[in-house]
Amino acid sequence: MTDPILSLKGVSAGYGATHVLNDVSFEVARGERLAIVGRNGVGKTTTLATIMGLTRVHSGEISYGDRPITRLDTHSRSRLGLGLVPQTRDIFPSLTVEENLLAGAGRHSDLEKAYDLFPRLKERRKNGGTQLSGGEQQMLSIARALLGDPDVLMLDEPLEGLAPVICDMLMGVFERLAGEQGLTVVLVEQHVDLALEFATRALIIDGGEIVHEAACEELRRSPEILERHVGLQAG
Repeated sequence: MTDPILSLKGVSAGYGATHVLNDVSFEVARGERLAIVGRNGVGKTTTLATIMGLTRVHSGEISYGDRPITRLDTHSRSRLGLGLVPQTRDIFPSLTVEENLLAGAGRHSDLEKAYDLFPRLKERRKNGGTQLSGGEQQMLSIARALLGDPDVLMLDEPLEGLAPVICDMLMGVFERLAGEQGLTVVLVEQHVDLALEFATRALIIDGGEIVHEAACEELRRSPEILERHVGLQAG
């Protein structure tokens, strides 16, 4: 792979003394759509958290472009161009939609860009975080991350617990971001069929290790691989 925007080499990481990831290595090309799939509790979320600087790295190296970032704090990684939408959403419940967006805005960010992607947020811009539905909270979490002007957007289970119509809408937004804007997207998702339809390449994690890597189209034609490593088949 030429000119990767993100790379992990031999990374072992976890929380405190606990190791969750073991010797994980992969690269992400600029503009790539990468899916990370696997059973619950195998290290998918920890992979994104490690890239963002939220875990303890025991060994290995993480690079952003040609710059090592293993020892940088989370804020510094964000300023370089990494953005994370966590599984927990992490919006500020006491703030309005607009105040939440301003909290994530970069210096040159335009809130209208967020409202263009998510018109519902513009309608609800004066509502507090606790007044939003689960789908609206997810829209807000994604929009806030985007206003930080990331070059790499990492999405951790963005469809969890959402109605199918909201899932379809969000996948359309991800398609627009990756297709029209060329954003690099790393997607962790239990809806394997949707993840493989969106991404071009997939990593399967099991037991804190990458056990399979393939083009998404290949995995869609090989349900036995998904059955063996993920415990389900793509639709």
